[in-house]
Amino acid sequence: MNTTNNSRRGFLGKLNAFGGGALGTFATSNVGSLWLTSSAQANQANSAEQFKIEFAQAVKADASLKPLAGLSSDVECAALEIEGKLPAQLTGRFYRNGPALFERAQQRYQHWFAGDGMVQQFTFTGQSISHKGRFVQTEKFKKEEQAKKFLLPAFGSSIPSSERVTGPDSMNVANTNVLEHGGKLLALWEGGSAIALDPKTMDTLGPIAWQKGWEQMPFSAHPKIDPQGNLWNIGSANGRMMSYHVHPNGQLAKAQIAKIPLDTKRTGGMIHDMAVTQRYLVVPIPPVIDWDNLTKGAIGNEVKTITANEPLRFWVAPKDDITQAKMFELPSEMVFHVGNAFERDDEILMTYAGGIANNFLRGSAVDIMRGRRTSPEESKLKQVSLNMRTGQAKVELLNNDAMEFPRINNTVVGRQNKLILSPVSWKKSATTDPSFQFDGIQLIDQESGKTDRYDYTSRFIPEEHILVGKKAGSSNEKDAWVLGTAYDLKTDRTCVSVFEAQSLASGPIARAWLPYAIPLGFHGNFHG
Repeated sequence: MNTTNNSRRGFLGKLNAFGGGALGTFATSNVGSLWLTSSAQANQANSAEQFKIEFAQAVKADASLKPLAGLSSDVECAALEIEGKLPAQLTGRFYRNGPALFERAQQRYQHWFAGDGMVQQFTFTGQSISHKGRFVQTEKFKKEEQAKKFLLPAFGSSIPSSERVTGPDSMNVANTNVLEHGGKLLALWEGGSAIALDPKTMDTLGPIAWQKGWEQMPFSAHPKIDPQGNLWNIGSANGRMMSYHVHPNGQLAKAQIAKIPLDTKRTGGMIHDMAVTQRYLVVPIPPVIDWDNLTKGAIGNEVKTITANEPLRFWVAPKDDITQAKMFELPSEMVFHVGNAFERDDEILMTYAGGIANNFLRGSAVDIMRGRRTSPEESKLKQVSLNMRTGQAKVELLNNDAMEFPRINNTVVGRQNKLILSPVSWKKSATTDPSFQFDGIQLIDQESGKTDRYDYTSRFIPEEHILVGKKAGSSNEKDAWVLGTAYDLKTDRTCVSVFEAQSLASGPIARAWLPYAIPLGFHGNFHG
């Protein structure tokens, strides 16, 4: 249903006052740290200073930590050094986004998710590649850049606030994902507005309000674009779900709000990713995040991750009326990212990366900020079946290797797909090699059961890779290139690799080298 302006304003007022709350999004919960006592804020400042000291000592001995040191200014390269031969048909812009600024003055963030976002743009001409890395000029970034110190709360980081928070965008770091749609480049976060950039100049244009009364409404970091060019997304805060349908031209088609049928004070909750089918929105809700402790500025082991006695839930809503949503339950499990969803008879089938437990939020993502190597609990590729007629749900393990960031060929979003691409670990284990690194990438053919892999070797830290279809509308998912970035420990540089999806194991057909390293990022997309 479409809300009235009065109800929108009322909800937004609560959102601004309480910062998202349970079943909100990551960063909005930290508004609560504004109400810490002065002694608690002093302890927070000491913790931020200690993290900077520890990281500076650790990075000298561990090269894998260097891309987590961050940057303090924009970077640019007119022509990357090319190995091999670039496909002449591969033209367009490949984007990456992630936290890139972690330190100001004598303080360092204590959580990877807290860093200010930097969008990386690699422009492919068919013969050459150029690069621009630009910090997103959010309200927070500009204030702190001028002050040369941290002024505002950040996710999982003990930063005393010296600025008034007027809403989610006061803390928006725009650091999670990036995509080009409707003529604008959107830098995305979890808890506030999409931040628009000019795709040609990379200049920040500012936050987007999709319609009057929806200023600072959460616009989540994992929208999906269907084969017709429509963008679908969700947001969540204060026990409510928002949905967005944006036309291919970038104009809003419809926005909705609905209550989520959960006792959020009891369950907690986290909403991060979503999928679309031809008729439905599908959102996993794992029972994670100790909201009370996070809003008090807690970090590390003070914060719970999984509430084991609560189920993993899937919220499924018709695109045209999200008030008619159904909730499915499965055994407790952690889910960050999904692959794809599609309808088959009465069922919805969705692939996702899931694990029985996950210490990443309070463990590895904290430890790496202080220079300690730890392994998060493993997530594996799974498929859930949600029967819309009977209400039954069941899950199936598709692959036994540790993986994350599942991606598909975007030509089949919301339709039945065969291929799943992801970074993967098949050699490392938490006991033999405590590390957050992957061994390489793999492409799983769900129809044949075959897996094609490329080993990056221990010299590299590979990141999320994506499939780029060669022909618009093609039904052949393997008629594609695979693009991805990796950090080279040997040379302290970042490279972009181009593979043929037909044969990952053969290695990259081309590799382009930056003369510098860029920070490890989260997510990205290609726009041809």
